[in-house]
Amino acid sequence: MDREAERRCGCFLKKLGDTKDKSRRLHILKACARLDRLWAEKVLWESLEDPCEELRDYLVRTLADRPAVRLEFAAARLARPPWYAKSSALRVFSLRTSAPALPVIAGALADPNVEVRRMAARALGETGGRGAIPLLLKLKRDQNPYVRAEADGYLDRLVDLKFS
Repeated sequence: MDREAERRCGCFLKKLGDTKDKSRRLHILKACARLDRLWAEKVLWESLEDPCEELRDYLVRTLADRPAVRLEFAAARLARPPWYAKSSALRVFSLRTSAPALPVIAGALADPNVEVRRMAARALGETGGRGAIPLLLKLKRDQNPYVRAEADGYLDRLVDLKFS
């Protein structure tokens, strides 16, 4: 992004951070979502760290409905806490079912948070395709039973072995 786009993104994020009323933050985010600008998409990804679950749900649906998303913004969002922002970013991919996102999703497989790893299994399973199978097999060996169960359920759907 150029310097001006970074400045605009920063201004929006500062305004959001200074706004305590969640309905006002939602209003600002809806206005930002209507813009077809690079910096506006970055604002949406960065705003997944909003503490309000209702706002994050709106952002997940909005990002999933966009014609295309920039994987570098998603990867940047997945690289930083809080865990619920990472989980929300992965939910976007589970709704988009986009195979090019597999490398971005794979980055979350070793996350220390169980919910993030579980959501990574869901995103991989919904994305589907042969590329998701080895990653789901890795999650099937996870230390957490919920992550293993999520991965196992999607593996059953993706690997349809029939013996005759």
